[in-house]
Amino acid sequence: MRNTLFILLITLLMAGCSQKQPANGVFSEVEYYADHHPDRANLMLDSLERCHAINDTLLYQLVKAEALHGVGVPLSGETDLEHCIGYFKEQGDHDHQARAMLHQGMDLYSKGHYIEGLGLVKEVEREFSDLDDSGLRYLLYAVLGDINDNAADFRQTLHYYHQALEVATQEGDVNWQVQMLNNLATTFDKNEQTDSLQYYVEQSKQWRNQTQNVIRATSLVNEASMMKRRGKLQMAKQLITASRQFAQLDKGTVLLADIEAEQGNIQQAHDLWYELLHSPNPDIRIHCYERLIDYYQQEGFYERVADLSQRLNQYYQHAYVESPAADIIALQTQLNQQQKERRQYHVTIVLLSCISILLSAILIGVWYYRRRINRLHTHIDALNQKYLTWQIAEHLLSADTVSRLHQMAARGKEAAEGDWQELHTLVQQQSPAFLARLNGAVSLSPLETNICLLIRLRFTPSEIATLAAISPQRVTNMRTALLLKIFGEKGGARDFDARLRGM
Repeated sequence: MRNTLFILLITLLMAGCSQKQPANGVFSEVEYYADHHPDRANLMLDSLERCHAINDTLLYQLVKAEALHGVGVPLSGETDLEHCIGYFKEQGDHDHQARAMLHQGMDLYSKGHYIEGLGLVKEVEREFSDLDDSGLRYLLYAVLGDINDNAADFRQTLHYYHQALEVATQEGDVNWQVQMLNNLATTFDKNEQTDSLQYYVEQSKQWRNQTQNVIRATSLVNEASMMKRRGKLQMAKQLITASRQFAQLDKGTVLLADIEAEQGNIQQAHDLWYELLHSPNPDIRIHCYERLIDYYQQEGFYERVADLSQRLNQYYQHAYVESPAADIIALQTQLNQQQKERRQYHVTIVLLSCISILLSAILIGVWYYRRRINRLHTHIDALNQKYLTWQIAEHLLSADTVSRLHQMAARGKEAAEGDWQELHTLVQQQSPAFLARLNGAVSLSPLETNICLLIRLRFTPSEIATLAAISPQRVTNMRTALLLKIFGEKGGARDFDARLRGM
């Protein structure tokens, strides 16, 4: 393992010292370790810093800030994350811009600029939480969970820790998963929800042997707290002792002190409580003040009681009464409401767009439907007209005048002038359009008109010859001549018959 790390460091040093190697190529692996193994990232960065060949100092500052925050070390005044934010924004590098904003917010919050720091962190959540950067999203939700935990907002704390756990599960990072399971267990422990505490302790036990020291120690201490709540004090002490092989945690120490007190080892408990009077955790610190005041009260050391009570009141005033918890909750509520309204606005815009598209589709559908209806009406009118024409033709063919002319032709009898006049009157009544088109085409002789009427009424050439008192050959010749005269076409007698009947 040491040889592997040594080779990796040498590789990075060579890459950092080479003028051909871009800075982003050097930092890509360091950024990964800043997310997952910050101790190793700090070691790599220290080696690169001594190389004095870092071209992109802003990227270096960002990765250094990530690595330092990863191990819980505050940033020095040399880190200019605000400059990093502006630079990455100008470059359109949203991923590094979001990371710089997040760590700037964390730095401001840790230095007591609570509202300004929270504002930056919430801006990252609002603008960049959809980036495909699991490290950014995990840290973002974990930080928001911690901020809400400090503000005693139980519901929001659980919300963000669960989001961080979801990212950790998707990424498959065991350290992240167990860390969030520990955070959830600790949150339920503080709120005395024993069943939920047990659930998350059992979950973290599955993977804690694969985790880093502090994470493993936290899991053991949470299990110790669960055992203490069950009255299994000896097992709880064993777990606390085991946790100290990896890291000594204030929560484990205060648990051990309380267990010693329950077992009658009041002097050992007294020493441990006194040791924790300067704990950075306000809950632990106040708890130890209260236990020591009770102890001195029972022992009759009233001056110590008065001194500790005064110090407790002063600390309580500073830690709780003057704390920004209420302002943090109010600001977060306001920002969440704005974010909710923004999402609702976007949803409204999308819905209005969908409605507009739907209305456009409906209008197009109505227009198309009406066009189809109009076409259908036109088609129906044409069919009706054709049907009407068929009806008129059938009526003409079965008329008495036509039947009588067929009978006369069958008997070889010539049609008289009155018969022709009666035929003209019938066609004029039943099919005036045909007669008008026929007369309007060219100037026809009475014989030519009579022949046209008979052909229209399906009389055979021999019948026409008999009724007109001419030869069948002349009937044929006249039909051929009428094709050219009426329609301007050349062809045979049958061609004329077809064109005439189609009028």
